[in-house]
Amino acid sequence: MDMLVRLEGEMFKDGYYKAFVFLAGPCLKCKKCGKLEGTPCVHMESARPAMEACGIDVYQTARNNGFFIEPLREKSETHNDYCLMLVD
Repeated sequence: MDMLVRLEGEMFKDGYYKAFVFLAGPCLKCKKCGKLEGTPCVHMESARPAMEACGIDVYQTARNNGFFIEPLREKSETHNDYCLMLVD
């Protein structure tokens, strides 16, 4: 996921100033989020919102673009993480 944030930065430097990446699921950068205690995020330069938090239907978006995605029945099942980079 850090690689996607770096790619977003490179796209910005190449003139795509509207490049933005949405990551998969909740932020896992810290063991305990400081925002829960009212302190600023210590990873503001690399924290990004999840697609789900912005109202994006991840399942349908993945399927519309030819990716396989199904809900897991067990936590032990293999899963894929999907992220979304928008570039204008």
